[in-house]
Amino acid sequence: MSHPTDAASPPSQPRHLPLPLGQPRATYVLLAVNTLVWLAMTVAGGSTNTDVLIRFGAKASVLIADGQVWRLLTSMFLHVGLMHLFFNSYALFIFGVEVERLYGGARFLAIYLLAGLWGSLISFAFGPNLSAGASGAIFGLLGTMVAFFRRHREVFGVWGRRRLISLIGIAGLNLVLGFTVPGIDNLAHLGGLLSGVVLGWLLAPQYQVQVDEQGHPRVADRISLRSRWWVVALTLVLLLAGTGGAMAVQRQSAPALILRGQYALDAGDSAAAESLFRQAIARDPDSAEAHFYLGVALSTQGQVAEAARAYEAALRLEPGLAEAHWNLALAYTALGRPADAIAEFEAFIALRPDSPEADRARRFVAELQEAAP
Repeated sequence: MSHPTDAASPPSQPRHLPLPLGQPRATYVLLAVNTLVWLAMTVAGGSTNTDVLIRFGAKASVLIADGQVWRLLTSMFLHVGLMHLFFNSYALFIFGVEVERLYGGARFLAIYLLAGLWGSLISFAFGPNLSAGASGAIFGLLGTMVAFFRRHREVFGVWGRRRLISLIGIAGLNLVLGFTVPGIDNLAHLGGLLSGVVLGWLLAPQYQVQVDEQGHPRVADRISLRSRWWVVALTLVLLLAGTGGAMAVQRQSAPALILRGQYALDAGDSAAAESLFRQAIARDPDSAEAHFYLGVALSTQGQVAEAARAYEAALRLEPGLAEAHWNLALAYTALGRPADAIAEFEAFIALRPDSPEADRARRFVAELQEAAP
C-alpha cells in the first residue's frame, strides 16, 4: 500500500525589514542658524560687504595666521548674498535630511562640523582669498553619502549602485564647475568632500538583524558616536596639527607680513615695519601693497628719496593706487621736484575727484604753481 508523500512546503519569501532612521532635527536647526546669521549681516550693512563679512568671521587667511583661528568655524555659517544662501540651504536640506536620517543627529552634526572645518583648513592653507559659506560642510555630507552607498552597495542592490554613481557624478560636476567658475572656493569643496568620505565611512551604520521581545526581527545599527569617539578625537588632533602647520607657513606669506608691518607702524616701530615690508616684497615682488607700505615706513624715518622709489614701484604695479599718488606727490615736494609733485597730485585728483583730499590736492597744486619760477 502506497503512502502519499508529504506536500512540499512553499519556499519562504524574503522579508524586507526597514532601516532604523532618525529624525532630521539638526538639519533644520542649521538651516535656521544660517538664515538668521544672513539676516543679521544684512541689517549690519549687507552680506556682500567685505567689512561686514570680516566682522562676522569670514575666512580671512591673513587674520587666521595672526591667531584668529575661530574663523575656520564661523565662516561656515556666513553666506555672500541671497542666492548663495538659497543654493547652500537647498543643498543642505537635500543631503542633510538624508544623512541625518541614516546616521542620526549626533553623527550627522559631527560629520557636518568636522568636514566643514577641514574645508576651511584646506582653503586657509592653500587659498589666500576671503571666503565664506557652508559649502565645505555640504560637500562633506555629499562625501558621506558616497561612503554610505559604497559600503552598503550589496544591501541596496542595483538601486544603491545607481545612487552611488549618481552621487559621484554630482560631486565631479560640481568640482569641475568650481575650477572653471571664478569666485568659488573649490579648495573648501575638495577638503569637505574628501573628509566627508573618510568620516562617512568610519561612522557609517553597521546593520544587524535582532529579535525584539515579541520575537519580531528588526534591523539595528551597532555603531554610535559614543562607540566611535576615537574617530572624532583623531580628526580633531589632525585638524589641530594641520592648523598649526598652516599657520606657521601662512605667517610667512606676503599678506601676513604686511599685516604685521601695519601693526608695527601703528605701534610706532618704523624700523620693524620696514623689515617686515621688505620681507613681504621678497616673498611677493609684485605686491603693490607691500611696496606702498614700505614707502610709508621709510617716510616716517625721514628716508624720503627711498620712500619715493617705493611709491614709484607700487604705482608701476598698480597705477590706480590713489594713496600712492598722494604720498609720492608729498615726497616729490619734499625732494624739490614740484613738476613731478603736481603731476602726482593731478593723478590723485583724477582718481578721487569728489573726495575731501582732492580739494587739498588742488590747493597744493595751486601753491606749487605759484611758487614755480
